[in-house]
Amino acid sequence: MKVELAASLLWAATACVAPPETLEPRVLERGMVVCEHELAAQVGRTVLEQGGTAVDAAVATALALAVVYPQAGNLGGGGFALVVDAAGRARCLDFRECAPAGASGARVFDAEGVRHPDWLLWSPHAVGVPGSPAGLALLLEECGSGRFTLAQLCAPAIDLAERGFAVDGELHDDLCDKEDRARLLRSAAARERFYPRGAALERGDVLVQRDLAQTLRRYANEGAAGFYGGATAASIVAELERAALALPEGSRVGWVTLDDLRGYRALWREPLRAEFRAREVISMPPPSSGGIIVLQTLALLERLAPSAKTFDAEYAHWAIEAWRRAFAERAAVMGDPGFVEVPVDELLSARWLDRAHASMQDRATPEVQASDLHEGSNTTHLSVVDAWGNAVALTTTLNSSFGSGMLVEGAGFLLNNELDDFALGDGLRNQFGLVGGAANAIEPGKRPLSSMTPTVVRRAGRVELVLGSPGGPRIVTSVAQVLLRCLVFDEPLESAVRAPRLHQQWSPAETWIERGWPAEFVSELRGRGHELDERVQPFGRVQAIRVSPDGSVEGASDPRGGGAALGTRQR
Repeated sequence: MKVELAASLLWAATACVAPPETLEPRVLERGMVVCEHELAAQVGRTVLEQGGTAVDAAVATALALAVVYPQAGNLGGGGFALVVDAAGRARCLDFRECAPAGASGARVFDAEGVRHPDWLLWSPHAVGVPGSPAGLALLLEECGSGRFTLAQLCAPAIDLAERGFAVDGELHDDLCDKEDRARLLRSAAARERFYPRGAALERGDVLVQRDLAQTLRRYANEGAAGFYGGATAASIVAELERAALALPEGSRVGWVTLDDLRGYRALWREPLRAEFRAREVISMPPPSSGGIIVLQTLALLERLAPSAKTFDAEYAHWAIEAWRRAFAERAAVMGDPGFVEVPVDELLSARWLDRAHASMQDRATPEVQASDLHEGSNTTHLSVVDAWGNAVALTTTLNSSFGSGMLVEGAGFLLNNELDDFALGDGLRNQFGLVGGAANAIEPGKRPLSSMTPTVVRRAGRVELVLGSPGGPRIVTSVAQVLLRCLVFDEPLESAVRAPRLHQQWSPAETWIERGWPAEFVSELRGRGHELDERVQPFGRVQAIRVSPDGSVEGASDPRGGGAALGTRQR
């Protein structure tokens, strides 16, 4: 599909309306949309070209991703949005999925007392109440330009669903993945959608999703009520009941109900802000752990290696040690602030930095514990800037690739398996290898701790960087590394995004390292006592925008994925 098709569905009547009177298009010469699928980026760019702001374009792009990127784009998941306007005012929207009223840790035990933690990956017990439809509608209502209705911004996504789009190599390969295929084949609707001939859709096949188009049309016409009530809500509950037939008789209780859907609300939260090298770094607060860990990382590395010239092995050593301490705290004390008191101020305080700094050595310290430091995937990201200096960093997730694998029959979208992001107890790890404690235990209505890290950097009164990534806990370290390369070492954005990465999350003790680092770099880290796991599979898909002092815009879509960075000169 060419961009002209999406453009033809957008409101010609508004195309020449003047920008909002409160905004003056002087900050940027161009707008930019960066996301993980070119068709969705084209939709967002068209909105910018027709006078939309970053929020308008972000909503339209996210809705298009729900159609063309079923691995992670979603209506059946949730996420976070960080909005920063030209004056520096920032707002964080939490539309993370939450546990249904019947959820509990006991739901992973069958009637005979046998524990099945894998149920939190594929069964009805895995599914949190979706947040994306409520979040996108509220984001547009409270932060959009007011020039476009939800129905207008849904129009391109509806067209992509009804007319179809060509399956790319990435979608084909993901459908062939052993684990993803196993989850999807459990669902009759998913089998019919993605394996119509008994095999995965091939590259070039046209994927038509008329039932998803109808769901989007109800949402477009009725807003969030068109998803959390009526035919769509009834379809969600019916799908979960069908899937429950695969469970033992005594385990068929405790998943999302109509009452859970009706009761869902997106929440505004206060963003985290910190000064770093004459910039202001703005990121997501709990229930995201990402903002805290990124800010801790930046502050510790500024103490440990303020004169570093390159991202060499010594600098990487200090980054790894910073992440060990930050992720130890994540496991110990972070969770949904509506249920537990997260000591945000303490975790970002000089006292915490002093203790963390004092515990760090020239060699690896895998035995570090959170108590030493304090007293007391799949996901997708999009970044947008507009001609008036507004920015949006928006990350959404289904958790696993294709979520739970359950495609809602008659409604056409996949459901998340987000309850696997809660702490499973007894030292059990979730699918990303993370462990956790009571602060992140499953409770009705609670939002699981997240690693999503939408981040914006401002300098000299204007936006400089907008970025985020998918990748489970590797989101945090991927975002941190791009920030460090750009802000500390002044690397070009494309180089910073392309560079090989490493990842440390406290437990397990080994550090994951992508291929591509020099042999001497790897040898020096091992010499410092680091146990390295060289990942064949790359991790993190950063979607980033950098704004130059002259107002020109550069976008970078991580080459680890198949996304696009599309810019436009706005009217």
